[in-house]
This record gives sequence, structure tokens and C-alpha cells, in this order.
Amino acid sequence: MEQTTTYYRQLSKEVQMFFDTQYYDAFQLFEASRHPRTGLYADNYMTFDYNPDYRCSIAATGVGLISLCIADQEDWDSKAAAKALMTMQAVSGKISGCHVARDPQTGFFAHFVDMETGENLLSEFSTIDTSLLVTGALFAGRYFQDKEPEIAVLAQQLLNEIDWSIIVADIPTGSIHMVSENGEGKLPLPAFNEYVLVASLALLAKPDHQEIQALWEQNFSKDRIEALPRISYRDIPVLTDTNGGESFLSSFVHQFPFYLVSEYAKSEVYRDYFANACLADRLKWKELADVPSYVWGYGAGPNDGLHGGYHADQIDNSPGHIASAYIVAGFLPVFPAGIYDLYALYQLHLPYNHSKDSQLQSAYRYGLHRYSWWHLQEENRWYPPKVTLIDWSSMLYGLTAFKRGMSFFTDHLPDLKSN
Repeated sequence: MEQTTTYYRQLSKEVQMFFDTQYYDAFQLFEASRHPRTGLYADNYMTFDYNPDYRCSIAATGVGLISLCIADQEDWDSKAAAKALMTMQAVSGKISGCHVARDPQTGFFAHFVDMETGENLLSEFSTIDTSLLVTGALFAGRYFQDKEPEIAVLAQQLLNEIDWSIIVADIPTGSIHMVSENGEGKLPLPAFNEYVLVASLALLAKPDHQEIQALWEQNFSKDRIEALPRISYRDIPVLTDTNGGESFLSSFVHQFPFYLVSEYAKSEVYRDYFANACLADRLKWKELADVPSYVWGYGAGPNDGLHGGYHADQIDNSPGHIASAYIVAGFLPVFPAGIYDLYALYQLHLPYNHSKDSQLQSAYRYGLHRYSWWHLQEENRWYPPKVTLIDWSSMLYGLTAFKRGMSFFTDHLPDLKSN
């Protein structure tokens, strides 16, 4: 097994025990959300209801593939490679009775499909969710190359079957189409955002396509990161988009490229902006009254029963200030002391695996996620009824990097040949 990081080895016995539990549980949430016959993954883990949910998320399925790589590395699941192959066979149409919905003209996948049949559940053909699936597939293909070489073959087929040319919306602004509709790209979103992942896969699949190449090289290449749109929190510059004027992005937007785009994972420039995003998030929480330093994390997730439904929280737009513990974990590579913030939250407020509170045990069965600081102080607490897997991915990625280093990601993400 690969060597652990200095940060992990220097943890006290008590904190390391917490880390190991939270790390294993982070994977187990994905296992609990996996369909046993198709290997597809649910959009949500239902904290007080039946699992896996009937609704599969294609994005969560991509993360599920990476979770199996982590499980294999940590010796948590001896069948991880076989499970990854099953998932790849399902999304490739090779499991009887399961045909995952795709745009027949472009090959992009429907965002939400039935866990058993793959039928489209009235959702769009999404470029970012397809990209999260394909990234997980390519990652698993490289990781399981020796154990299950067919995974890499199927992953490459997925990459090549998609018409990535339709993602290009506007080259000068780095705009990328969010959906594929009737064979065309629709709903453009300008840079900077998590859609950098879409652009990187488009270039990987079609390195000689002039518009795709221009989109990447003029906006997203490692030499252009410094020129991406920025906004300042106090005097801290953080990356943003140009959509709707001066606004901050949810912290997960900064985290996804850091873990899933090789060029960004290796870039010192991006790492600096990543650290700035972490610092801005933490400082904004310090401005709120009566909030201890270990409470922070502007992430996306469900607020059901408290402040409406799903919301992508931002520094300047966070209804009720719901904190996301998985955002803290996602920033561990640039703020390793965040592990003590998670430990404090667990020890003082959410001891999910040794609490007598049955609701707390159910809501946080697999670890820390969304919570309201103000409700933690009340007898009648708010307990989130579900965990969105794609947002939970930051917990799994961050803990993996904390223990194993970022090389786990850079060694298995595909590299672009172009600049």
C-alpha cells in the first residue's frame, strides 16, 4: 500500500481514529447508494428512508467509480474492480434490461435516469454530468488497468462516442453549453466554473478540433489560469465567472477542477487561487455572530425542511447559512488544519457513531455533511433528510488527498497533450 502523508502520520491517536472512521464512512455512503445489479449510483442517500433511491445521477455514478478505486487502494473492498466493470457495462449498454438514456445525436447522457432501467427521468442531456461520468470512467480505467483492463477500453469508447464539438458556445468568454438539445448545445455559461472539466475532456477527445482547441488554449490552459475572471473578498482574489456581474462561486466549484482536471491539480497558480477560495470561505463565516472557527464551508446541498430545497451556497448568497462539512474536507490539501475543524464538530456536536439520538445517528450515519449551526444549539434540531452524492464527493476526495497525497489523483487523471 502506498505511503501515507506526513499530515496523516502526525495526527494524534484520537484524531486519527476519527479520520479513519470518517474516511471509511465516506466510501460506505457510496456503497449504500449503489444499485447491486446495474452498478449505477443514486443522486441522493436518503437519511430517513429506503436506499438506494430509484433515481440515478450520472454525475454520482462517475464519482462512484472513483470511490471504488479508493476502496481498492485502502483494501476496503476486494470486489471493487469487478463492481467498477459492472458500472461501466451498465453505462455502455451491456447489461440486459438497462439502457442508460443518451442524446441519440450527440451521445451526452441524461442527468437523471432510473436506477434499474436507465430510462430518462424527465431530465436534460447534461454536458457537465456526462463529463463527471466520463472522468470517473477514465480514472477507473487507469487505476484498474491490471485487474480489469476492459474498464479502460469501455471508458475510451465513452469518451470517443460523444460529439464534444457542441459544447463550444463562445470562445472569447470561455462559455460552454450546459445541455445538449436536438443535437445542438444550449444554455451557455461563461468561465470560470466547474465546466472547465467539460472543456478538458473535449480537448482530450478531439485535440485537433480547432474550436475546442481555441476554447481551451484561450481560456483554460495552465498558462491562461491567471487571466480567468476574478473577484476579491476583502483583498483576496478568487476566481469567478462573468455571468451576472460581481458574484462569488460556491466553494465546490473551485474543488472539482482541483481534483478532476490534471492540469489544474498540478498547477501552482491554480493551487494559490484554490487556497484563496478556502481563506475567503473561512473568513466570511468569521463575520457571522456567535459562530466558532470550526464552523464553515459554503457548499451545495439540500436544505429540505429548513430553507427550501437544494441550494448552491455562496459567500454572498447562503439562505440560513447552512454549513457543509464536506467543503472543509475538500480544502484539506491547502488547509490541512481543517481536519481539526471536522474533529471539533464531531466531538462537540455530531458524534454520529456513538450518540443516543436516533435521528442524529440516521442523519449522519456516514459522516458529517450539511448542518445548521443555530439548530445545533436548539433541543429541536434540524436534520437533513438526504445527502447529495455529487456534493459528498468533496469529502471523499479531500480525505483521500490528506492521507495519500494529491498524487493519487494526478497519477490516474488523463493528461492533455495540448497546452
